[in-house]
Amino acid sequence: IHTAQGARDRRVRLSIGIARKFFDLQEMLGFDKPSRTLDWLLTKSKAAIKELAASGKTKSRISSPSECEVVSAENASSDSKSKGKDPCQLASNLAKESR
Repeated sequence: IHTAQGARDRRVRLSIGIARKFFDLQEMLGFDKPSRTLDWLLTKSKAAIKELAASGKTKSRISSPSECEVVSAENASSDSKSKGKDPCQLASNLAKESR
């Protein structure tokens, strides 16, 4: 995807805490795809986003590295299972089990 800041990957990196909140929300809404959850969030917060943009308080920020990369199951490839034990994947699985 091309943005004003150049080419971007479609994947989004989330901290463990934010990922847990995001997937809890997705489950609560009954959505099967993360993109539907993000669309819902953006639609519901549209007025607040416009207000923030109009106030001129928005800045371009460089995102900091997160603890793990969250990739939706629809985009994850089956060969990732054969690459060994990824600590981020183990943490993600542990977070899912703790719910």
